[in-house]
Amino acid sequence: MKKSVLCTVFAVLLFTQGCCSIFTGDPQSISVDSKPEGAKVQIGPYKGTTPYQVSIPRGKNYVIQTSYGDKDQTLALNKEIEPVYWVNILFWPGLIIDLATGAMFEYDPTHYEFDFTGN
Repeated sequence: MKKSVLCTVFAVLLFTQGCCSIFTGDPQSISVDSKPEGAKVQIGPYKGTTPYQVSIPRGKNYVIQTSYGDKDQTLALNKEIEPVYWVNILFWPGLIIDLATGAMFEYDPTHYEFDFTGN
């Protein structure tokens, strides 16, 4: 009985998680700074002022929109494949799960700085 419970738990973990989901988690922290501080920031539905830090879901295409006074700057987040994703070749269900959930991607870099000083 004990072995069958352990096997069931192992099977559930194996088939419901991918390597990226296990090792890196779903949301990723992104930080935005500006010179001078106090610029308005919007990343998808997330809004704030600099210095700003937010955890956003992986795998989506986001654009950082910033404004300070009458100046606006926009920058797309770079999305790359998470190196841990390739370990999923050994555990093919994880490959599909990470692809479906977007956990196979990471945003790089994770810190952005915008300059509104005009220099």
